[in-house]
Amino acid sequence: MPIAYTQWAATYELFEGESARETWRQGIAADLAKLADGPGRVLDLGAGTGIGTRVLGELLPRLEVTSLDRSPEMLDWGKVPKARQIVCDMTDFRAGEGFPGGAFDFVVSGFDALNYLPPEALAGCLASAADALRPGGHMVFDYSTRKVLSADWAALEYSQEKDGHTLHRRHVWERAHDRSRTVLTLSRGGEILWRETHIQYVVDPFTLEEVARANGLHTVAVRNIDSDAYSPSHTTHVYVLRKK
Repeated sequence: MPIAYTQWAATYELFEGESARETWRQGIAADLAKLADGPGRVLDLGAGTGIGTRVLGELLPRLEVTSLDRSPEMLDWGKVPKARQIVCDMTDFRAGEGFPGGAFDFVVSGFDALNYLPPEALAGCLASAADALRPGGHMVFDYSTRKVLSADWAALEYSQEKDGHTLHRRHVWERAHDRSRTVLTLSRGGEILWRETHIQYVVDPFTLEEVARANGLHTVAVRNIDSDAYSPSHTTHVYVLRKK
């Protein structure tokens, strides 16, 4: 995927902000509230404009959050302090070359950021997360299911109007490649401002558990984002992994 989101930066929160905040509250923030019994350090992967950082700051102010994203434009637009920014690819940020390995109590990733990683890149991300965590630390993330990508979004097309801008989305499930393709087009007054293509992937919970275990993380819990129950047919799951 090209460095998408660079063009998204100025309008990302306009179109995604409300949904992203609710996803963070129901998912990662709810689990961190149970896991964090005091101050702690959090690394937010694919942080974007720092929506998750701000939600955690509001709900769990004792946690110190560092935001990692490969788009400095997104981090800067969200006014993420420079001292709390790491600009690099979330697929491989392993300890070394100055990265503070073993320094974090929690690694988190919200609003389906991990779905943008193909299976081999997801394995690298989990390995990097394990390196970043202290022993006994947790990784918590939400993840869109196959049901939403291959069925709900199999052939979905719609537009949103906000503040004089029109965002058109076209989702297509590419069965031959086992992935979802989304084309986003932003226009204003009939003029196209930019167009981006995003690709999303999905692995089942059993495969994800195997990949995590191979990289030093074991699964503590998997739940539907809006309850403590688990259903394979739900749209979004929340995973809690622990470093041994």
